[in-house]
Amino acid sequence: MNVAELKYQHGRLSYRRKSTGHECGREDWSLTRNRDGSTTLRALVLTDEPRLVRDVVYTRDARGFPIDAFIRLQVEDRHLGSAYFRVDGDQLLIVADGPDIGRTDQTIRIPTDFFAIKTHAVMLDAWLLFGYYRSQGGEQPRRFYNTSSLWNGADGPLGRLETFRLNLVGDEELTVPAGTFKAAHFTLDCDAIPAPTSHLYLTGEDRILLKYDWAEYDLEYALVAWKIGESW
Repeated sequence: MNVAELKYQHGRLSYRRKSTGHECGREDWSLTRNRDGSTTLRALVLTDEPRLVRDVVYTRDARGFPIDAFIRLQVEDRHLGSAYFRVDGDQLLIVADGPDIGRTDQTIRIPTDFFAIKTHAVMLDAWLLFGYYRSQGGEQPRRFYNTSSLWNGADGPLGRLETFRLNLVGDEELTVPAGTFKAAHFTLDCDAIPAPTSHLYLTGEDRILLKYDWAEYDLEYALVAWKIGESW
């Protein structure tokens, strides 16, 4: 295998209390641009309260549309569930298994103009913004499959279709622990979950998340490490 044909990068997000800077979780991620133009992102999420472990593997095509995804969720010493998602035309095929839901198979009709899966890996929230059309501007509603009914993603991974509202605030320069970058600043709202507006700052064609600001929850997720084509 000629790895030079692949694009590889990886990094870490720090989950922090905005008021104190105290770290309350972390997310290690890696991204591979495949030879066919698809991109796979793997994320390991570890949070302190709740004591959550989330493993996610998500692959999208060149336009940002999901191909497939896998999620495994554990809280404390309990496995909540695992689920595999695959897009087939205008359908989302789901196979889930867990102690509460048992073995579940679902087929859901989805939009074909744009669609994404909200995995609650924070880095992947930036991929929801592939569905925003700059030429149209303004607030734009999009349908996503949300794998949790809670704002912190502490249940699931069997979920439901929801409508999110995306809006581009503007472009700016942003400094985070990983460096200084040109960033696109978006807001994200979901009417199905009683949660305040979140602010996302992302950069580059791969929609790398630099910062996620959720001031009303006293939370901030910041990129503290980012390496391209290197190992640690």
